[in-house]
Amino acid sequence: MRKKFLTVLGILFLFIVISGCGKKDNAQVVETTKTWYMFQDQGEADVISIKFLKNNKAEVKDILSLGDSVGINRMNNNNANPSYQLDRNGKTITINASNKVVFKLLKPYKENVYGRHMKGYYVQYQGQTYKFGYITKTDKKSATVNKSKSQNISVESMPDHIVNINHDATPLKNSNLTGNFNFSTIIDYRRTDGNLTVNANGTYQMTMTEHAAQPATDKTDSKVVMATTVESGQVQSLYGKVYLMPKNFLTIQYYFHGQNQDHLLPKSVNLKVNSKATGNQIDRARTRIENDNGQVYLFSSDFTVRKQSGQTNTNGNLLTTSDTPQTLLKNDINQTYNYYQEYKKKPVSSNADFMQLAAAISDNNDKKLGSIAVDFGGKYGTDQVPTDYQGVDIDGKSQPLMQYLFLVTPATYKEGGPTITTNQGKFLIYGMLNNRLFLLKQPDKDSTTVTWTLVNGVSLKVPELKFTLN
Repeated sequence: MRKKFLTVLGILFLFIVISGCGKKDNAQVVETTKTWYMFQDQGEADVISIKFLKNNKAEVKDILSLGDSVGINRMNNNNANPSYQLDRNGKTITINASNKVVFKLLKPYKENVYGRHMKGYYVQYQGQTYKFGYITKTDKKSATVNKSKSQNISVESMPDHIVNINHDATPLKNSNLTGNFNFSTIIDYRRTDGNLTVNANGTYQMTMTEHAAQPATDKTDSKVVMATTVESGQVQSLYGKVYLMPKNFLTIQYYFHGQNQDHLLPKSVNLKVNSKATGNQIDRARTRIENDNGQVYLFSSDFTVRKQSGQTNTNGNLLTTSDTPQTLLKNDINQTYNYYQEYKKKPVSSNADFMQLAAAISDNNDKKLGSIAVDFGGKYGTDQVPTDYQGVDIDGKSQPLMQYLFLVTPATYKEGGPTITTNQGKFLIYGMLNNRLFLLKQPDKDSTTVTWTLVNGVSLKVPELKFTLN
């Protein structure tokens, strides 16, 4: 009996030792070669992608939506990929970027997100629960046709869904908080320019332009425009303050890879509404404005305060008087559509236009132009001159000069690939002639002879502007 007991005890001890020697959850995570995504809801906005590298570093990007491969990199103070640390609890991972990422693994997570099969963990990040997983499988497009993120709608019928904010609005008692104001804030590391109009009849509208995410230490704002949002609704007077109650929320997203800030290409227009018929679709924190010692402030936990000169209250966003009139939300929809129609008529009139169009096409083709993967999140240039890139055909004759040119880094380098060596490094060089896409190649790497080759399967057609209603 004693011998049997000792045998059982030995097996139990062995099991405990084996269990204790198993790798902890955070160690298993960083050993994977997968790209992990941290997001909430369905990963339609403000997603963080993380790839753990072999040298105890991590590649961290702020991206627009789940599955994007290109975004704004989070670097360390030396502008390099940040290191990561694993806590002894086996659950916490700390990534030492300038904007530090610290999260704790919770219970396992598995979900099908619009045809992407995700696996990983629920995590605690910045006091909230997020999903943290990688893509194990992606359904074929035919299987996900009916899994659209939102309901497609025609531009003509979208205005019909706008909630009438004048209906049942209660006029403001305190006219000191009415007016037209400008403000600057930060939304998820995106420096944002805003304009707020509060009307005496109890309605308001707020228009914001969000730029690409960037570290707080950057002195110059990113020129890349990610989105314009237009929020309208009613105001309520309480406790000497004014609270904003949104009824409509319009988001206009732009293509941002290789973007030409002087000629933006809109990607999508989405309208969310709060109404009795549809329920509350607008996920916005409680927002208020109030007067503090003669200065007017906007308070919202959605907005990180960006302190302005002369600002005395550091908990709110300073509102300054503006003489810029707001465009009605309905007109924003129509103007975007009309602008897009004009864009389609003449999408390219400069190298910068050409690069933006090519980048947008690659965004809709798994980040590829034809069969070649490109990295518009890396280096690129648009100051090339066609005469500097004279091609020669197979018979030794000069090829026609390209109308427009740009260069961009490939997603991966390989020996014998189509990159051209320049003083700035190895690049893919694309040209446009008669609305067709060409790639510059070197028949012999030890020669300066170059030739333009047609990129098959790529039409330089402006991607469709999608109108959706959530």
